[in-house]
Amino acid sequence: MRIEDIDNAAEKMLEDSKIRVRKTDDNDLDKDLKRHIAFAIEDLARIGVHEDYLKEINAPILIEAVLTYVNANYRMDSNHERLMNNYNMILTKIKGGDFKSKPQSN
Repeated sequence: MRIEDIDNAAEKMLEDSKIRVRKTDDNDLDKDLKRHIAFAIEDLARIGVHEDYLKEINAPILIEAVLTYVNANYRMDSNHERLMNNYNMILTKIKGGDFKSKPQSN
């Protein structure tokens, strides 16, 4: 997946991520959120999710994976381990899904 595609997908998920971590201001910390989003997207690619799913993330399980990763790592609070366990469980479910091949058009 090209870095531009990851950046575009991260930008689209920024507002949802801000809601998840209860961040309301627009400031330099948005860059940190985007880095966490980009990492999660690259991690989804690493486990075999087809890049077409990642350019425009619409599947609820993929959205939840990204948001859970961001929530676990943005603040690194006492919930970090629990949230990372949740993230890893979501990845296991994604691996068992049909995300490795190109999405079918309707």
